Amino acid sequence: MTEQEQDQAQIPASLHPDSNAFDADGHPMYLIGWPGYRTSGNKSGLGYLETQAEWAHMQGLFFRWLVLGQFRTHNPFYLLGMTFIGIFYGGLPLVFVLYDAIIGGNWPILILLVVAFPGIPIGILLLVNVVLSIVDWTGKTITGD
Repeated sequence: MTEQEQDQAQIPASLHPDSNAFDADGHPMYLIGWPGYRTSGNKSGLGYLETQAEWAHMQGLFFRWLVLGQFRTHNPFYLLGMTFIGIFYGGLPLVFVLYDAIIGGNWPILILLVVAFPGIPIGILLLVNVVLSIVDWTGKTITGD
């Protein structure tokens, strides 16, 4: 066995150039955080760092879908849940803060809209995506319907 063959034998099977290290989307499965990394190449899937990296990747993906208006669904239960969460986190706090700013004359409280209450923009984005889901009922959803 040559030295080059010995070096190639030490490479894990999941990283070997001849292995199928790409999932259906073309993203490398050996990048930490991508779905499929935790269980590729004889891994148990129970690693704490890999689990947290995948969780962070999915949160970033959901946030990107929210901002771009692509977080859509046709399931009425999901739409109802998104509506309640959007009202609770975005709608009601926004109304109360604006009421205190306009009626109470407390204009510096508007800084709290972004700084102290990061849930307000996320709640508003959820409500926007609910409206977009209802308006474009036949469009593409995040589940591929």
